[in-house]
Amino acid sequence: MCMIAKLQKKTLVICLLLLDISNKNCTFVKKGVLKMRVFKILTTIVLFLLPNLFFAQTVSATFFDLPQQKVYLNAYTGLYMEVVDSVMMSQDKRAEFNTSLTKGMYQIETEYGQTVDFLYDNSQVRMIVKDIDDISSIEFLNSQPNTDWVAYLIYKEQIVNSLSLLKPVLREYDKNTDFYINAKKEYQSLQENFVSYTDSLIQHDNYASNLIRADRFPSLNLDDDFKKQRNDMINNFFNDIDFNDLSLIPTEVLTNKIIDFLSIQITADQNQEQQIMSLILASDNVLRKATVNFEMYKFVFQFLLESFNELKINDVVDYLTRIPYYEEINCTDIQYEELSSIAEFNSRARIGSSAKNISGKTIFNEDFDLYSIENDFIIVFFWSYTCDHCRENIRDLKHFLDENPNFSLVAVSVKGDLKKIKTFVKKNKTNGFFYHDGLEWDCPFVNDYAVTATPSFFILDKSKKIIYKPFDLSELIQFVNTIIKQ
Repeated sequence: MCMIAKLQKKTLVICLLLLDISNKNCTFVKKGVLKMRVFKILTTIVLFLLPNLFFAQTVSATFFDLPQQKVYLNAYTGLYMEVVDSVMMSQDKRAEFNTSLTKGMYQIETEYGQTVDFLYDNSQVRMIVKDIDDISSIEFLNSQPNTDWVAYLIYKEQIVNSLSLLKPVLREYDKNTDFYINAKKEYQSLQENFVSYTDSLIQHDNYASNLIRADRFPSLNLDDDFKKQRNDMINNFFNDIDFNDLSLIPTEVLTNKIIDFLSIQITADQNQEQQIMSLILASDNVLRKATVNFEMYKFVFQFLLESFNELKINDVVDYLTRIPYYEEINCTDIQYEELSSIAEFNSRARIGSSAKNISGKTIFNEDFDLYSIENDFIIVFFWSYTCDHCRENIRDLKHFLDENPNFSLVAVSVKGDLKKIKTFVKKNKTNGFFYHDGLEWDCPFVNDYAVTATPSFFILDKSKKIIYKPFDLSELIQFVNTIIKQ
């Protein structure tokens, strides 16, 4: 089965205040449902957290507006979204998946990247999709949780849009004007309606109820000044989150909630040092709440570590690697080793550290050694032949290397048939050292560089020190043009 997957984690809004980067995520992850990186101490999160009971129930979707094509079934895992199955649509545009699933949030994805999200609670899921780009056109048959969840998402979007339109009025207009007073009444009414509506859905007491309760946002008291509103928002942000509820993990609800919480900690008047301190305090706050359950703490801990590691906010990563509040969990020695392994893994291949050597035979049976390369800069590129985006990167790297002779390339193939890789590299005539040992994610260099997804890039200087970890090739080129060449 194809193991194509997308990073589920969203780029934090706050990063835009700290770094000039965009959300350009990776496209491949390691084989196995949340295989916990190369340290292999952890079993799959989903299997570990949820009862070891599988239900071979059917998930089917009929698409009115799409041509017959292959579609994929993706699983939200909290950290990543991973492909668990794929089928070809029947002639009547029906996609039916007969595979073992656990309780959580899933997604059906077309070949062209169009998606439909749904909830699975150990019951069959049937849906009719009239317009894949319009969530309101999706009809779920005999699935109250999905019906409730879609209704909630539609209503929430309407409320959020309306509140967003009113906020500038409440900030800029004189409080004594009728216009302000009416806008304030409307804002309060929208908040009250949102609470009332979500309460009615929560009363249905199903899987969607838990997610709706956790996802909804606190109301604001408009009679308070901005500072108090903000403080109340922060203090009440997780009031509806039950950190003992492990069914929140295989969804996007909890991670989105954490990201939103971190984002509201940052203000425009803070300098970078103050922003980082705010992020540390906010991370600390979330971790402290998660100590009620070891598995929840482990998940939140890993999510925060990997998120800030990706964003290259090393000060926060350094703080998190100390494993705050672990003593309050009363974890066993084995459990502490799990946390330590996560921390250690995320400490590898940091910017400013010396890169681990990569050596051996190239795909053309030539000896090579990264530390023997004498050039100003080296690009270490982890890729997969089965990844379309990765292959495009190889083609684009040829042009980059031709124009920048002071750069050398070491490309480590994580996945793909050696014969096909050779043919592809020869055809594209990309200069560099191409390595493939057939071990896939068990490749020792993958472990050395803490690679969890492909494509992954590292830029090394002449001394073999890691100076940058771009999200993708375009960011690599931007870094070269704006930093190195200036």
